[in-house]
Amino acid sequence: MWYYSQNNQQLGPISEDQLKAMVRGGVVGRTTLVWKEGMSDWTAAAEVAELASVVPQPMRISPSPQPAANPYASPQRVAVTTRSPYQTAPPINSGGILAFAICVTVLCCIPFGVVGIVFAAQINQKLAMGDYAGAAESARSAKIWSWIGLGCWLVLIGFYALAVAGGVVSGNFR
Repeated sequence: MWYYSQNNQQLGPISEDQLKAMVRGGVVGRTTLVWKEGMSDWTAAAEVAELASVVPQPMRISPSPQPAANPYASPQRVAVTTRSPYQTAPPINSGGILAFAICVTVLCCIPFGVVGIVFAAQINQKLAMGDYAGAAESARSAKIWSWIGLGCWLVLIGFYALAVAGGVVSGNFR
């Protein structure tokens, strides 16, 4: 079981697979301190052999070769940019997705809406474990099932409107 440090707090224990998922998701970075039973001290994640395969390597951009410069001209500065390996992914609006699924269930189509609710409920659990990819997949599935439920309801309303317009269904209730 692994432990990691975040905001000067020791967190864990978590499994190695969970820790690797957190590294891939950007929750645990190269310099985040990690420890497990048998290690002598807390070590940066990038320096641990078990995590080396999933820790992102820093991007290094080498300057392109410049043509020979005139020695009498003023020197020019070349800006070298690097991308931070700790960029976080955009947040997932689990509350909005869950609300949409609940509305579809209550107002439109219970079976598809319930499936949407189940997937929406998984989002925060997966984010808490550091599985951003799994949370994004659950959010995508919740939206798909909710939209399918809404679409089925709209098709049903359309058939009803056609039936009323064609005189098949009468609004006369005697």
